Amino acid sequence: MKILRKTAHLRVYRNLISSKKPSGFTLVELLVVIAIIAVLAAVIVLIINPLELTRRSRDAARLTDLSNLQQAINVAVQEATTSGAAILCKSAGAYPCNGSSHTGTRASDGTGWVKADLSAQKSVSVPTLPIDPINDTAKHYTYCADTDAWEINTALESDQLKVKMTSDGGDEDDKYEVGSKLDLIMATGGSCTY
Repeated sequence: MKILRKTAHLRVYRNLISSKKPSGFTLVELLVVIAIIAVLAAVIVLIINPLELTRRSRDAARLTDLSNLQQAINVAVQEATTSGAAILCKSAGAYPCNGSSHTGTRASDGTGWVKADLSAQKSVSVPTLPIDPINDTAKHYTYCADTDAWEINTALESDQLKVKMTSDGGDEDDKYEVGSKLDLIMATGGSCTY
């Protein structure tokens, strides 16, 4: 009797083991999950737009650089004991003087792309001049000064910050302009060109 019970239990156990199907995903289930992940990834990329975020971060650096330069040049002119021309165009023999970040050096003593001497200031320190994050012929900083006024221009690239180029008070709607006279740098007809 004991042997029969053991045999019956073994048959039931074997039947349970053989009736279990291996667990896993079917091909259709895997394809559905992959399709859902692809749709979610596409939606996230469209919402976040990593290229626009990169452009926006470069524009933020440009705006900070020009704001710092504007402050440093204004302080240099206020602290000057000589004429504005001697400060704004230190190494120039003729006026207007100009420079560009993609062709000039980063020296802040008036020999770099900004011709104003920013190295001798006591209030604001500018050890080296900033350059544009891209810094090529299309995206760079341009400086221009005459005997009593100056201007620095750059081109912004993000869709969100491009509106600043039209509302900066300057004459060029496709450039962001800072300075004391915002019509020195023009595409044509100005004292300097971008």
